[in-house]
Amino acid sequence: MIIIKRKEIKTPKAFALQSTESSIEKNLTKTYTNFVKFFKMFNKHTFIALSQYLTFHLLFSIRKVYVELKHRTLLNPHGKKMIDAVRGRGEVKNHGASFYLRRISGK
Repeated sequence: MIIIKRKEIKTPKAFALQSTESSIEKNLTKTYTNFVKFFKMFNKHTFIALSQYLTFHLLFSIRKVYVELKHRTLLNPHGKKMIDAVRGRGEVKNHGASFYLRRISGK
């Protein structure tokens, strides 16, 4: 658009592609107006809403993977024992456990 305007200013006679120029100018103006309208829509509230929406869907997909992995682990014979150990519900032996673990295992 800048090149077309520069050409108009430099040459006093009418430009040969005047109709093409005006259509290009109209299209560029329309595109710029839509661009500005789109970015005016973003403010603090829409940013927060958009980030919450994206976070929910991201965490939801991660949770589905976690649930599937847990299900597959529980199907394995040693899986339940391993999950219990991670959660702290496993077997506590007196000879290798700390004082705290021995105390809470007795309760």
